[in-house]
Amino acid sequence: MVEGESRGRIIVIDTYALLAMAYGEVSDRAAQALQDVRRGRIVGVVPVTVAYEYLVHWHRGRIPVLKTVDEVTTFLTTYFRVESLTLRDWITAAEIKHRGDNMLKTANEPLRSRRLSIVDSTVIACALKLKAPILTGDEDLAFVAENLGITVIW
Repeated sequence: MVEGESRGRIIVIDTYALLAMAYGEVSDRAAQALQDVRRGRIVGVVPVTVAYEYLVHWHRGRIPVLKTVDEVTTFLTTYFRVESLTLRDWITAAEIKHRGDNMLKTANEPLRSRRLSIVDSTVIACALKLKAPILTGDEDLAFVAENLGITVIW
């Protein structure tokens, strides 16, 4: 079982993990977590912003295994719970973006020159709301999430 399961058996999944999965570039821990999601042992939550970003990558040809937008939609809705965001979630995400950018300014290079994306801030807001770990290999998202006390699986 993957770390974080005891906290409601939910994991918030970032776009980075979905793209890495498409290319077979996930870590062993991440692969196990994704298998647990596929088998229904863990609920994989994808914020709607991640679904949007994944679709943008598909339209740019970065996910060649899926041939149609219907296949992308079916993939996202079959294996994951796509989480809508409320105004309160967006307010929290904006606060996280602001705090996260300040945290990154104090980090070592190369993170010092990075900024938290809007999608990343919504992933963190969703994880905080659900009290769930995050599955990502995105270093700036992981840095901020860990500094906010969120478990990051990769």
